[in-house]
Amino acid sequence: MHKRWIRRRLPVLIFTFFIILYVDFQLRTSSLPKLSVAQQHQPAPGAPHRSIQESPSPVKDAQSPATNSTSSRKDRQPASERAHDTTQPKLKLEDIFIAVKTTGRFHKTRLALLLETWISRTKAHTFVFTDAEDEELRSEGHNMVVTGCQSDHSQQALSCKMSAEYDGFMASDKRWFCHVDDDNYVNPDALLSLLSAFPQEGDIYVGKPSLDRPITAHELLEGNATREVRFWFATGGAGFCLSRRLAEKMAPWASGSRFEQTSARIRLPDDCTVGFIVEKRLGVSMVHCPLFHSHLENLLLVSQRSIPSQVTLSYGMFENKMNSIEVKGSFSKEDDPSRFKTVHCILYPFTSWCP
Repeated sequence: MHKRWIRRRLPVLIFTFFIILYVDFQLRTSSLPKLSVAQQHQPAPGAPHRSIQESPSPVKDAQSPATNSTSSRKDRQPASERAHDTTQPKLKLEDIFIAVKTTGRFHKTRLALLLETWISRTKAHTFVFTDAEDEELRSEGHNMVVTGCQSDHSQQALSCKMSAEYDGFMASDKRWFCHVDDDNYVNPDALLSLLSAFPQEGDIYVGKPSLDRPITAHELLEGNATREVRFWFATGGAGFCLSRRLAEKMAPWASGSRFEQTSARIRLPDDCTVGFIVEKRLGVSMVHCPLFHSHLENLLLVSQRSIPSQVTLSYGMFENKMNSIEVKGSFSKEDDPSRFKTVHCILYPFTSWCP
């Protein structure tokens, strides 16, 4: 009788036991912290570079490198520095020093287009670095820096202007330095979203390479010897940004006349020199971001729906054809060959001159 009772109850007891184990397991796992998507996809240590995968949202794009940089860096930071990170005020658009490189002969054409479009929204913290005085621009209240550099496109002239840009930023109270050319459209909101996603006290160098591999240079050493060096650099034609902390560390090779001396040492122009200093002198990897664009890429690949998330756009002649984004709007291609006015009216439809 007793054995029969045990045989009847045994399945029930076993089932109840497993139910208790299952509930206990669920309670334990639900209390564990969940990893974010960015942490689950953290790059392996020693990866050649950091990158941001393109997506429709600039905030999504930016969160990945920020989380990766933060998770690895916070473990190494003293408690005082970690506390400083958390108390950093929220980044504002006016905290970004935007440097536009141009030349006197483009003041009435390329630069005028930028002044009418995106610079109209960032005027107070956008600085035009040029080689010719322009009283009309000064009278309109624009921040002009006449560098005294040559007006050609030589290595020396380009490095001279970048040196002036760097020194101008270092003399300011801004938290980020961003360089663009006079054929770039800057989307201020997307730029702010991108930079806000990074640790504000981090060593950040973000932009887009023009090559699919690191560039190879030959660094001049004493006694006319050379050394082969390879590094990534963000092309100046698409624009790039540096955090203040990283810019400060660049000073031994970038401040005053040192930038031009460093450029001469590797015999490469300004944007390459920035990459050399950051990656080879400081050992900081460039963050590759697909939201920056130059006229040396096929801009037809930039979709109209993705425009609000793009940080920079460009235009120009490429393979003997006008290279600009394909976007529909109130301006014809004849009236707006760069498509910058059309883009501006998509982003800011209440602009007075927008149809």
